[in-house]
Amino acid sequence: MPVVIFGLVAISLGLWAMAAWWWSVTELMRGLVPIILVILGIVAVAAGLSKVREDKPVDDEDLLNGEG
Repeated sequence: MPVVIFGLVAISLGLWAMAAWWWSVTELMRGLVPIILVILGIVAVAAGLSKVREDKPVDDEDLLNGEG
């Protein structure tokens, strides 16, 4: 029960702070959105590159040795 009360107090204080300092919140979001987009882009490129490395083609030597 104390956790629920703490959560409700935190939500109410957070909403009050967002209303009181709305322009500061918007400035923070204007700064965070591009950074988050760059980080997500890097993660997506890394995931794509790892997928390409997993799907590497079979070499001719592997076929001659009976592998693959």
